[in-house]
Amino acid sequence: MKLLVLDTSCKTAMAAVCEDGSVLASIQIQDQKTHSVKLLPAVEYILAAAGVSSSELGLVAVTNGPGSYTGLRIGVTTAKAFAYSLGIPLIGLNTLEALAAACAVGEEQLVCPMIDARNARVYAALYRGRTERLPCCALSCETLCETLRAEYAGERILFTGDGTAANGALLTDLLGEMYRPLPSELSAGNPAAIAVLAREKYAAAEAAGAASEYTAERLKVEYYKNYTDSI
Repeated sequence: MKLLVLDTSCKTAMAAVCEDGSVLASIQIQDQKTHSVKLLPAVEYILAAAGVSSSELGLVAVTNGPGSYTGLRIGVTTAKAFAYSLGIPLIGLNTLEALAAACAVGEEQLVCPMIDARNARVYAALYRGRTERLPCCALSCETLCETLRAEYAGERILFTGDGTAANGALLTDLLGEMYRPLPSELSAGNPAAIAVLAREKYAAAEAAGAASEYTAERLKVEYYKNYTDSI
C-alpha cells in the first residue's frame, strides 16, 4: 500500500510518499506562514519524484493535533480532499506521538515530545519507548518540569520537537542533568514514523472490523486549547 503522509502542525511542514516501510519521496519546508501556498505543490512534487500517481495511493495519514491551529487546518483539509476524492481511508495521528516515534530509541528510554505554544508554555507528552507515560496536555514548562522531577528523578529524558529549542535555557535550569535535548536538526520529526504509526493503526482497525471508521468525514482537528496547572 502506498501512503501519502502530511504534517503541517508545526513550523516545519512535511509531505511524503511511503510504501512498505520505505520513503519513496519526501520534502520538508520550514516556513509556517506559507503552508497553505506550498503544501499542494509539495505533494505534486513528491508524487512526481516518486513516479506515483494519486490514483495509486491507498491511504492518507495526517497529524491532527496538537500544534498550530492554522497549520493543522491546512494539513487536515488537504488530507481530507485527497482521501475524499480518491475514496481511500484517512488516518489522523497525534503529533506528539509521531515526534516520539521518530526518535527510534530503546524501550527503556524516556522521550518527551514538545510543541512550542509560546510564553514558556508547551504541548507535551511523555513516552517510555512506545508506551505513553504522560498523556498529551497543554501546560507551562515549569509545571511539566515539576512533574518530571517528582516522578522520574535521576533519569535522563530525551526531548524533541520545536518546544525544546524554544525553551532550552529554561528546561536546562529546571531539569539540570535530566534534560537531554535532541539536536534541533532532528527535532522536526520524520514522515517515516508517521507512516509506521498509520499502518499499525489501520491494520489494528482492519483486524477489529473497524476500518470503515477512517474516512474523510470523520476526521477532526484535535486542538488542546486549555492549559492546566497540574497533570
